[in-house]
Amino acid sequence: MPKIKDIPKIDRPRERFLQKGADALSKSDLLAILLGSGIKGKNVRQLSENIIKKFGKKFLNITVTDLLEISGIGPAKALQIVSAISLVKRFYADEKTNEKIIKNSQDVLSLTYDLRDKKKEHLVCLYLNARNSLLKKEIISVGLLDKALLHPREIFYPATELNSASLILIHNHPSGDSSPSEKDNQIVEKIVQAGEIMGIPVIDFIIVSENNHYSFYEKLKKQKDGFDYVADGIQGTLFAMFEAEKPAYEITAEKIKENYFYIPQVKENHIQLHNRRYIGNKHKLIEWIFSIINKECRGNSFADIFAGSGVVSAVATKHFGKVLLNDFLHSNYAIYRAFFGNEAWDKNKIDSIIKRYNNIYGDDLEDNYFSKNFGGKFFSKNSAKIIGFIRENIEENKNNLTEREYYMLIAALLYTADKIANTVGHFDAYFKKEFVNDSFFMKPIDPIDAQGISIFQEDTNVLAKKIKADVVYIDPPYNSRQYSRFYHVLETLTKWDKPKLYGVALKPEPENMSDYCRNNAKDKFAELIRDIDAQYLVVSYNNTYDSKSNSSRNKITLHEIENILQKKGTTKVFEKNYRHFNAGNTNFNNHKEYLFVTKTKHE
Repeated sequence: MPKIKDIPKIDRPRERFLQKGADALSKSDLLAILLGSGIKGKNVRQLSENIIKKFGKKFLNITVTDLLEISGIGPAKALQIVSAISLVKRFYADEKTNEKIIKNSQDVLSLTYDLRDKKKEHLVCLYLNARNSLLKKEIISVGLLDKALLHPREIFYPATELNSASLILIHNHPSGDSSPSEKDNQIVEKIVQAGEIMGIPVIDFIIVSENNHYSFYEKLKKQKDGFDYVADGIQGTLFAMFEAEKPAYEITAEKIKENYFYIPQVKENHIQLHNRRYIGNKHKLIEWIFSIINKECRGNSFADIFAGSGVVSAVATKHFGKVLLNDFLHSNYAIYRAFFGNEAWDKNKIDSIIKRYNNIYGDDLEDNYFSKNFGGKFFSKNSAKIIGFIRENIEENKNNLTEREYYMLIAALLYTADKIANTVGHFDAYFKKEFVNDSFFMKPIDPIDAQGISIFQEDTNVLAKKIKADVVYIDPPYNSRQYSRFYHVLETLTKWDKPKLYGVALKPEPENMSDYCRNNAKDKFAELIRDIDAQYLVVSYNNTYDSKSNSSRNKITLHEIENILQKKGTTKVFEKNYRHFNAGNTNFNNHKEYLFVTKTKHE
């Protein structure tokens, strides 16, 4: 076996590096310089070639344990390699402070100015992270755009590989006219719908020409150039704003001018209540809902009896002296206790604990219940080990925490897990891909500053017989999707009862199954309305009962809702064009959100 000294000097890695620079060397040559020497029977070049060949694209994620499996590699050489990789990663992470943040359309145009002079049509995509920082700019297609040929996978496959939080599309018109064509409108509609289903929203679609540009976002928001896209929290997306003029659907409803304005408390580097992927989340409809409530309802107490993400209750605290919120999911209850609770807590204590958690490395941990079941599937192996370790640690130290502190740590962990989960936003399935996001980083929550809060975890129909409020907001799950099944991973993480899991999606035995997702939904709704003691009932509803997807099809029709409410009192109906989450295949496009407001025959 030839030794490195037997190789001509000009061909040795060190000498060639000094004479011609790093670009003249292969990956194995660079690794050979780092190793310095070979092992018995292999010179350093052969050893480095074997290592590069064995790990390939996974080289940057190798561990000391991985390297020790190679014959002849001991702890010293393994540490040399892993330390060098870690050092480079650390510097690379520091460099990301100079990242390119996309705040508005002008930032987009500065990155794609070359498109103005192109003689052929191009479609370019900017992939962004949760801070609207540019991850990658990629040309999707060259030539005439055709909605029949341009498949969403060409856009969203790179987005899943990059773990992109959102994206912006740019298209040029060589004709010089930046006005959108009919095909442009069709393509935008197709892509933004795919983005909502994938959980990767489309922020903007911009058309550029030689001397002008057209932004769908600007047009829909009716704002001037220079407005900001918002990231890491409230993100205006085309899916939420793209509304078409279509005839009313089956029921007479009013439209209302939205004049309600609410600025949530936002503390930098903290988790906000709305920073969560949740089906049926009303965050994008808040202004519309409370414009109607403020106009139609009076009173000092508000009950949100299917509270879900809790965002409606958060806004209600700004308008009502007393607010009640209820949901039977364990994870939602924990989040409410964290954000809305009135118990004592120590901010410095929470910050210190979370800081320690963020210094944990998955490589240093043994496998646990969470990583054995969900690692490499819903989460990366390392992130799953960290999540499981932290949850166990919270439970072990429960006696050293106040109830509020306990729930604040659990809530922070739930939001962190949701953010890095390898899913479209729920846990009915996970992406099957080689690389899963391994960027666990926990932030403290920013609690809601409010008094007069009551929190429940009960069956809503049972609770309705016990409570009384001036305004009751009702937003039940009208279709067949059982929320306890969609969010089973977060439920398991909250309860930490380590149940036996079944099936590909690793679900526990059924629990908290709602009758509102079954065929008797109409009867349960009628019972609920009959038993509620309130002056005003405000009912949210979307019109997907004609969907071809069984999971999306509503169990109650619009007319059934209206008829049940009219028996309780005088009912008004308001509508808004709004695209909903759709997990199935459907050609039903006339999506609307309805809000029923009933002034009850209150004695």
